[in-house]
Amino acid sequence: MQLLTTKEYATKNKISIFNVMKMVKSQQLKTITKEENGKEIVYILPDDSNISQPQDATTQEDKEEYSSMQDEITQLKDEVAKLRSELNRLKVTVFKMAKSDAKILKI
Repeated sequence: MQLLTTKEYATKNKISIFNVMKMVKSQQLKTITKEENGKEIVYILPDDSNISQPQDATTQEDKEEYSSMQDEITQLKDEVAKLRSELNRLKVTVFKMAKSDAKILKI
């Protein structure tokens, strides 16, 4: 089993070192602390299930955001349809008025 430093883990999973440190502090990642050259170094145990918890939370947030965006898109489509029908009605009215004005001028 290979141990990874926070930097290696961040690079491997394409996330920031700061986020990895937050995950370590909140115990979302399994870690081992070793003392090397008088310094305590935190190593992360590489496990595919480690990264799944934050992704699930993000996925749920993304689903909610996607759902609200879909609702907004539907509302905007309805509004566009109403505006188009209103525009067509106004075009017909203007056309009729122009036609009647032309008849008046001919007489």
